[in-house]
Amino acid sequence: MNVHLTRQPVSAQPAWARSLRRPKLFAAGQDWDAIRIEADIGVRAVRFLKAADAPVGPVLHDQGNGQTYFLTPPDTARRWQQERTRALGPGSWVVLAPPGWDGLLRWVSGPCDGPAFTEAEDLATALAVAGLRGSTEEADR
Repeated sequence: MNVHLTRQPVSAQPAWARSLRRPKLFAAGQDWDAIRIEADIGVRAVRFLKAADAPVGPVLHDQGNGQTYFLTPPDTARRWQQERTRALGPGSWVVLAPPGWDGLLRWVSGPCDGPAFTEAEDLATALAVAGLRGSTEEADR
């Protein structure tokens, strides 16, 4: 299984985050799409991507609902097909927190820590690996 090590330039603080002082609702499908996944799988996917030296865009952990949100390039939701996930594109809304926010919303990978997005191909690979690891770990218990 190969990770598509797409090199993206590290972004400065994205426009949507510049004036953000508290969590705010944003429309998906314009500047980015989002992929929502259970937090345990999402965090494992981030660890896999970082260990593989793959670029990781902003990833938000919502501790209130136990989900992670990977920001992906616009139009990802239209073609996304991955079990146990939900693609959020045009018509969807996501609450995002300011960089460094310390509340129920926390950045696993902040909007200023890397590229503007996680590439869909890299994310799909990481989720497959993270899901397999989770299933194996549960079977070993």
